[in-house]
Order: sequence, then structure tokens, then C-alpha cells
Amino acid sequence: MPFTQAQEDLKVGLVLSGGGARGYAHIGALQVLEEAGVRVDYIGGTSMGSIVGGLYAAGYSADTLEQMLRETDIMAELQDAIARENRTIYEKLYNEHYLLNLSLKNFALQLPAALSDGQRIKDLFTHWTAGVHGIRDFSQLPTPFLCIGTDIESGEAIVLEDGLLANAMRASAALPGVLSPHRMNGHVMTDGGVSNNYPAEEVKKKGMDFVIGITVEQDPYRAEDINSLDKLLLQIAFFQANKRNVEQYEITDIDIKPELGDFSQLSFDAVDELIEAGRVAARAQLDTLKTLAARQRGKPTTRTATVPEFLNAPVVEIAGNTDLSRRQVLSYFDGKLPGRLRWDEFRQYVVALFATGRYVHIDYDFEPIPGSEDEVRLAINLEESPNFGQQLRLGLHYDQVYRANLLFGATFADLIVNNSMLTVDLIGGNRFRYRADYRVNRINGMAFGLRSRASYADVAFDLDEPMTMQGLVFDQLDFRFSDISAEAYWDVRQTTNSFTGIAAEFKYYGTLSDQVASTGESRDFPLMRDFYFVPRLYLLYDKLDAKNYPMRGFSIDAEARASRNLSNPDFQLNEWSANIDLDTKFLFPAGRHFSFGLDASVGFFLDKSSLPFRYYLGSNNFNLMNNFKAFPGLEIGRASGNSLIMGQAYGRLKLSTHYLTLAGHVARLGQGEGLPTSVNRELLASARLTYGLDSPLGPIEVTYARGNVGGEFYFNLGYWF
Repeated sequence: MPFTQAQEDLKVGLVLSGGGARGYAHIGALQVLEEAGVRVDYIGGTSMGSIVGGLYAAGYSADTLEQMLRETDIMAELQDAIARENRTIYEKLYNEHYLLNLSLKNFALQLPAALSDGQRIKDLFTHWTAGVHGIRDFSQLPTPFLCIGTDIESGEAIVLEDGLLANAMRASAALPGVLSPHRMNGHVMTDGGVSNNYPAEEVKKKGMDFVIGITVEQDPYRAEDINSLDKLLLQIAFFQANKRNVEQYEITDIDIKPELGDFSQLSFDAVDELIEAGRVAARAQLDTLKTLAARQRGKPTTRTATVPEFLNAPVVEIAGNTDLSRRQVLSYFDGKLPGRLRWDEFRQYVVALFATGRYVHIDYDFEPIPGSEDEVRLAINLEESPNFGQQLRLGLHYDQVYRANLLFGATFADLIVNNSMLTVDLIGGNRFRYRADYRVNRINGMAFGLRSRASYADVAFDLDEPMTMQGLVFDQLDFRFSDISAEAYWDVRQTTNSFTGIAAEFKYYGTLSDQVASTGESRDFPLMRDFYFVPRLYLLYDKLDAKNYPMRGFSIDAEARASRNLSNPDFQLNEWSANIDLDTKFLFPAGRHFSFGLDASVGFFLDKSSLPFRYYLGSNNFNLMNNFKAFPGLEIGRASGNSLIMGQAYGRLKLSTHYLTLAGHVARLGQGEGLPTSVNRELLASARLTYGLDSPLGPIEVTYARGNVGGEFYFNLGYWF
């Protein structure tokens, strides 16, 4: 209808196109529409347009939407990124050194349908739309609304006008390859932009006299710019939807098209530029918009919606939990369900449950309890993952101690009993290593299990005087320390970030040297193949924000152990040995890109020492056995003693995925008579400079360290294991 035709009260529809992060420009344009006083009577959106449009229809103002999106890491939500603080302490120990995780079903390789299952983004939408959760007919929202999804079987555009608003937004924004398809209203749907990225006709048919369209679509890539899978998928989607979009553009009366340049659908960090581009484009038509508003008798919808703070659910129903009991499921909510808790807490607990990998989706619905002020009946529906229970894991690593290594890991859930996990890692390289853990989690925060591992360390000791063996003169002897252990353990108390427990360990510990063996054992360098019994107490608390390059948080690793040599011929006279170890790490952020760190290690024997737990310093390796500890500037194990006090102070600069660390190390070792060491200094000190890259292959690091006992250059690649 021509804009010049007289109207008593123009009904105005609004169409918001898809475009990923470019859709932030919708918010800037909406701010100008509010400034002009335009009353929006119907909203239609696709993909990102369905998210902004759905929230606007729910009663949020454009300024509130801007604040909400500024406070949200949308990329993390889209990727189902699970913050380290939401992962269990067990996952922090065992799941952070793999390059690749692949699901297995019936021992056949299963590849994911998309990069993300969309759990976090769905939780976010449910939280934001909780105020209109009871409205299932979108025409009854503060502003009537519709959005578009694409049926994955037929390719048909599906108009979504009823159901849960959060589900409709999630289905419409299921970008192929990024978010998995979503089931709603009898359809399995992918991104609406595949079939109809600009639903102008659908809005016009709702009786609108005038239709305003805001398009933030990205122009097609040039061939030379298609250099990644995401760009290829976006290009295919563009051509599939483009013909339909051209027809839709002819229906709108005002077209607002922000100049978004080279910003892509994934430019979620360009909030300021994108919102401002929307404002600029809409202000170019401000006079026209004001004239349009003047021809509307009714005032614009009052937009006072705010993000809900609390969820009060005294009644909780759970369905789909065939493997875990109700109590086991509720244990992930830290005792706060049933009950009243903050929405952000509830979402964190849902993510923690989702992070177990048991469920492909965790859906929930809630309805008010009659006669109450804010109480709801919460229904949680768990959809178990068909791929859960078997995973193949691969790792790759290189450093100067273990050289090149390949890790082949496997995990098996619910083996023998429910809520159990078997983890087995086989490590091939210069020498075979392994670790295995069978763990059974209990409802009350306890766990028990069996654990075993094999490791080794090659150490060269300097001789005080040259030694002649078979006509050859040696000033250094090469030893291999071998450790194979098996233990039963009980985590008396387990939280997300910690566990405290007791264990009973049997250990084989050998010291071997071809040089010494060829001439007979030396008094100073004995060869041993002994078995030990080691009961111990332990505490591990890990609240670091990252495993490899933490910028904030702290960790505490403490052990008290006794050991007894079972191979001693005078076993009945053999005395116990006891020692205590404490390792701490603290990170203090100073802005977004810099942190100060303080690490400390203290260890000592109460009386006589035990060879497996003697202290050895050297190398920059973070995954050494027993009490071998990193000290840059020294070769592995070159300094040793019966007690240890060690500290490290450092500053770390973060620039995107690049890290620069400048550190100072100091250590004091208590020497024991008759035990070998290559360094007799009472005080060790060194400084190091490390450049690190947090890459898809894991950390890549180059380090130079120099101290009062020499200097070393280090290179390592891949996750430590």
C-alpha cells in the first residue's frame, strides 16, 4: 500500500532477517524505531532475527536487549562451551589432555551432526523468556510474533507461531553445521534462513498495512575467500535462500540495510560497531519513521521486561533418567532442587549435568502452582545420548623428556554398575606408559575405585670422580627410574572443584643402569627392584580457569603418605617412612590481559626417606612421576634431596591465543648422605621466558631458562600427558 494513502491507524509489521552476529545491528535499528515512536504490531524473524525479534516481542526494550547481549558471550553459548569451573574435578584430571574425542556406538565410529548440540543457547533462551513462558500462542505475546524454521527432511519453510518461545528461537537459529537440528511441533528443523530468511509475506498476511524490513544478510563470498568449512556452509545456505529473499524484499515498504562491511556471521565481538551501524541506517530514514508513527493512533507497547533472577521450584518431576536415579540426577543441583535458586545457578547445574555426556538434550518446562506467588512445578526431561558410554580419545605430544608420544585412550561408562567410569590411556613413545582408573560415583559426593599407572624417568647423575668400566671412562651415569603402581581409593568428599580421600597403594619401583649393571652394584648408585606398600591421604582443589595457561584462580594439591619396603629381607624390622607434600598455585588477574602468579611447593620426610618419593628437580615437564618436579634451567632429576622448598613468581600476558610468561624460580633442597645428586648447591635459582600458543593441537611452547646451575632451551607441543 503506498505510504501516501490516508490511514486512520496504520498497523505496522517488522521483519528481521537472519545474519548471525550481524543481527546485532537489529538492536540499533530498533532503538531508532523507539525514538521515532513507531508502534510495532507484529514481528517476524528468522535465525538471529528470530532471537532479537522474539525477545522484543516478549517485552524487552531495545536498550535492555543491548545490555543483555553485551553481558553474554554468545559464541560460548553457541558452541556449548563448558567453563572449566562447571566440569567435575575428575574431568579436570582426565579429560584435558586429548587432541580429539570421538564417540563410539557399538564400537563403530560416530561423528557429531554439528559442532554444538545447542544446550547452552536453549538454556539461555529459556531464562530470557521465562517471563512469558506460560504463553504458548505467540499472537498473545506483548507484541505478536512468528519465526521461520526449515524442515530438515522436506526443506519446507515452517512458520512457528505456537509452542515455547525459547524452542522456536532455538529451531529458527539452528545454523547448519554449527547447531544441531531442533525438534519442535512435529518437525525436526534447521536454520530458517535456509528456506526463508526474510518473512515479509508472512507478516504482511497478519493484516499489516505497512511493513518495515531490516536486513543484515551477508553478501556471498568470493571463491578465493571460501577457505573454511563454516564459510562453505554459509555460502551454500545463501544461494539456497537468495531467490526466495528477493521475492520477499518486494513486499516491505521501508527497507533498512545497515552497512556492515566485512563483518561476518561470527563477528560477535564487534558489538559496538554492529549496533551503531543499525542506528546509522535507521536514522537515515528517521523522518519517514516519525511520519509513519504520527499516523498511528495507539501508543507503542510499553517495554518493561527484565531478566528473571530466581527460579522457585518446590516441585520437581524428572523423566528419561533410565541410567541414573532421581537422587543421582538431583545431586548435580547441589541440593538446591527442589527449592528456590538463582537462574544463573540453575543454568550452571544443567550445564554440569549436560557435561557428563549422558544426555544429548536436557529439556525442562515449568508452570505456576495455583495459589502461590512465584512457585512453579518444574518438569525435567532427559534425552539420553545414544553415543554415551564409549569414547575413543587421541593425543599427541612432544617434549625433551618423553620425546614424541601418541596417546590412545578409551572411556566406558556404566561398566558393571551405573554411574561408573572406566578410563584407560595407553601412551606409546620412547617407552610405553599407561594409566587406568575405574571409578564409581555415589550420590552423597563420595566415590571409590581402582587406579593404576606406569611411568618412568631417565636421569643422568654426575660422578665426583671419573669411573672406569670395561676400559671406558665415565664422568656420568645414566639411570632409568621405573614406577608401576596400583591402588584402591575412596574419595570421602567430592565437589565440582575438589576431592578429599584415602588410598592404599602397592608400588613397584626400580632403578636400572646398564653402566652400573655391567660392573656390579655401586654403593652410591644402588640398583633396586623393590615393592612398596603406600597408604596415603590426599586433597586436590582446582579452581583455575584454564589447564594450560590459567589467568585466574588457584589450586591446592596436598598429600600425606607412609611407605614401607616389602622387598627388604628384614621386613619385620623394616621401618615405615612418612612424608608430606604440598603444591599450590595462585593467579591474580590485573586487567583482561595480564595476571600475576605465585606457585609454591613444600615437601619433607618426617624421619627416614623412601626412594620412590625422594625429590628430584629439573626440566620444564609438567607431568613427571612421583616427586619429580619441574625446574627450568636444569636437566631432569639433576638436583635431588630429602626435603624441598620451592617457589615461582611470574607475570603472564595474554593476547588472544598467545601467551608470554616471565618467571623467576627458586628452590632449596635438603641433601641426604649417600644419595646421588649432580648439583650440590644449597640454593637453586633460575629465570625463564616462555612464549606459548593455545592452538588446536594443544599448547605450543618455546622456553629459555637460565640460572645459577646452567641454562636450557625447551620446546614442547601438545597437551601434557
